[in-house]
Amino acid sequence: MFSNRTLHSILAVLSLGGALLAQTPAVPPADAAAVNPPAEAKPDLATLQAAARDAEAKLPSPEVKPQSYFDLSPLQRDRWQTYLPQTLLKLTRREPLQIVVLGDAILGSADAGAATDPLLTSFVGVFAKSLATQFYYTGGVRVLRPGMRPRSKEAMVMGPEILIQPVRTSSIVSAASALATVGFQGRPDVVLVAHGLEDGLAGTSAADIAAALRSLRDTVRGHRLEMIVAGPVAPATEPAEESLASTRTASSVMRDFCEAEKVLFSDLGDLSRLVIPPAGTQAAHLLFPALVLQYQSRFKMAPGGTTAMPSEEMHDAMGRILYQDVMQGSPELAWAISDARVEFEGQGRLKLSFQVANRTNDVLALTVLPLVPAGLKLKDARPDIKLAAGAKEAVTVSYSITDTRFLPLSDGKARLPVLVIAGRESRIHDLTATLRPFSAAWNVRTAFNQDKDFLPDLEIENTAGQSLAATWELNWAGQKQTGKAALDANGAETLTAKLALPAEGTATFRQRLPLQMSLEANGVKQIFDRYVELTRNFGLKETVRLTTTDDKASTVTLRADADSMKLFLTLELTGVDLVDDASGQAYELLLNLDARSYGKRLTPGATAAIRITGKAGDGAAKVDDIAPWAFGSGYAAVFDPAEIGAALSSSAAGVRRLTITLPRSYLYMHEWALGNGNSELGINLRFNGGGGEHFLTRSTRRGDDAEGLSVLELTDKPTGRWTVRVE
Repeated sequence: MFSNRTLHSILAVLSLGGALLAQTPAVPPADAAAVNPPAEAKPDLATLQAAARDAEAKLPSPEVKPQSYFDLSPLQRDRWQTYLPQTLLKLTRREPLQIVVLGDAILGSADAGAATDPLLTSFVGVFAKSLATQFYYTGGVRVLRPGMRPRSKEAMVMGPEILIQPVRTSSIVSAASALATVGFQGRPDVVLVAHGLEDGLAGTSAADIAAALRSLRDTVRGHRLEMIVAGPVAPATEPAEESLASTRTASSVMRDFCEAEKVLFSDLGDLSRLVIPPAGTQAAHLLFPALVLQYQSRFKMAPGGTTAMPSEEMHDAMGRILYQDVMQGSPELAWAISDARVEFEGQGRLKLSFQVANRTNDVLALTVLPLVPAGLKLKDARPDIKLAAGAKEAVTVSYSITDTRFLPLSDGKARLPVLVIAGRESRIHDLTATLRPFSAAWNVRTAFNQDKDFLPDLEIENTAGQSLAATWELNWAGQKQTGKAALDANGAETLTAKLALPAEGTATFRQRLPLQMSLEANGVKQIFDRYVELTRNFGLKETVRLTTTDDKASTVTLRADADSMKLFLTLELTGVDLVDDASGQAYELLLNLDARSYGKRLTPGATAAIRITGKAGDGAAKVDDIAPWAFGSGYAAVFDPAEIGAALSSSAAGVRRLTITLPRSYLYMHEWALGNGNSELGINLRFNGGGGEHFLTRSTRRGDDAEGLSVLELTDKPTGRWTVRVE
């Protein structure tokens, strides 16, 4: 039997011969013999085979183009099987896929035409379109928004589609609650977490970000879904050495969490894939400003002019980073950093050391530029390093501690970002290391219903690698306590400290007092400063004075009342002169309520602010749409804003009041035991109007964090207990 290729070759030879014969001009016969020549012998099989082989040998070799789509390399398939096996199965079967995207302001920073959903031009849309191109022959991407029809994709091609559903919250603290309600209104397959920008700018602690990630992990796995975590971009405002560092704590916590939990992580702030350092200079004082200028050109100023948001070009680059990290991981650079170590060098001084290695076979010139996190000031660093092929060198950086409130007192780990530039590559490395020779951690950051004393539960850990004899001192509200601790190598001890709270009836509703702890061991002394915010539990029919932004008593007061059907909140706006602004709005009220049951309310959770706005004149106010989780984690209802009453009124004496009425039915998870001091609501209220801001409580916790609220007891005989927050 001939192969198909051999038969084609034979036919090609015969066809070529016939064609040449047909093109030969006719020659008149000279004689009868010429007219009728003797018949030639027919070629035998061997001759035909030889001719075919000869013709086949002369044919050009076929050009095989490597497939870049529809097929995965073994390494890519292994990566998908490790992190996203269920998603891979759906995509390879050409089945529709739904991605829920949890994010902050980054989700609203892309622009698009009137006919296109802006999410399609964002990094999320770029990522989803790359996936659709990779796995679907035809199809595309659509945006799914609750209560709306899926928005049109860019190309109306029939086929399987990827649906992307955005769920926006201002902080990762409330992301799990948003996912469990709005996010699960569809049928998601993958959860993409894209928080960190707003949390980084607000200074959300590493402990809060880690706790939020654990809550997200539990929610995702409880529904047998898969998760991708995208670290935030770095802002591009001035001073650049500080703004570039502002989101790196969040990114570092996310990276560490994902590594421990086997969750796929992508760093959207990877400079190596966002900018190319300028050529022609290696001087750090010239190279860094040029790199920053190029990076800033990829941002646009957000409304209000205080922050910058990624441009469409930047979104495109971020989407390609996310796609590359999902497919094969981040690229290796010409260098590697390892063995980070952070030590106290004495009061107010911190030293970072690490190793930088040359991965290449050539000499490598590096510029090493430590960025400046909050609370630190760069003191000494050597930016220019030249490494021989395969060589390694130790790098040391010294900092001055300008604000000890930013020293880590949650997990005892320092997170210090370092920018490295070599040739046409750059990257911010998030160096994480346990503080040495000791670290300290608050095991309780918020305590509710404290009576007479507060136990700080402050743990000292020996990180010196050998036995440690330490002395400590606490100073707060005129109270001083001291002690000693003898710690074995890698041992820890909880301080036996007790802080007396103000006596009932002798203190104002809210106090914010500095706490100072000093710790000395191995000849090293370090002070850790914190603030402790106290808010007294208040009850029904009690008038509570709010606070202004400068921590002074406000002229605005709050009174709460309740019956079996409703909760009433009344703000008396003494001394507030309301005036309509250009948009016709005179005031804004943000109300947070944690209406979980008593046992649940003492655990971490999230709420969402109810926003109420109105004009300067008497009349009804406007209540914005209410998030399904507004009244605490676990709530998942559709709340009609019209059922919440809000109105501004004036008495005959000229007293102005803003009254809010909430139906008891909206707080359906609460026990609502009137007259019981343990029937509590977490509450905070912020009123903006008349040129000032007034609030019930104001901690460093994010506004949607349930642990940042005060306590309203549903009784007219409140217990006078305290909420204590260590900040």
